[in-house]
Amino acid sequence: MKTQSRMPPILVLLALLAGCGFHLRGELPGTTQEKTLMMTGAGRGSPLYLNFTQELTSRGGTVASKAADASAIINVIKVAHIRRPITLSSSGRANMFDLTFRVIYEVQTPKGAILIPEKELEVRREYFNTQGSPLGQGLEEAQLRSEMEKEASKTLLRQVAIGLRERQEKPAKPDKPEQPAASS
Repeated sequence: MKTQSRMPPILVLLALLAGCGFHLRGELPGTTQEKTLMMTGAGRGSPLYLNFTQELTSRGGTVASKAADASAIINVIKVAHIRRPITLSSSGRANMFDLTFRVIYEVQTPKGAILIPEKELEVRREYFNTQGSPLGQGLEEAQLRSEMEKEASKTLLRQVAIGLRERQEKPAKPDKPEQPAASS
């Protein structure tokens, strides 16, 4: 009996969410052509490329092998892992580190027109190491780097999808300003 009284509010909530344009994470909006992307500048065996293609295909998109087949080309300009010591122990050894994974990219059409100008994406993590186990430090750092690469690829895909969507929603600017009509 109580489940019947709870059903209408839940149905109302679901109807409101569906009506406002809310979408669960998952599939990319748009047609198959709009979901076809190509990545250049990152090797096909690089973690960024592998994670990006996995994320894209899991969201219903495809990776283009030729530029002509893609709706947009992501040019990865630079990928860098940066490791900086933050604090030192009483003996002068670094025991806290800042890890940064930085990707600099731009997005363009297959014809070369810039859709999203050069942009920087950064994922940062800090971790503490007691220096008790050097092997453990290496494994922990490798795990953090792997997670950062996955997060960066997801963020990159979201940024590209949002940038392309915003680009499509903007009205096209006329090449020449309209001339006022001559009065008679």
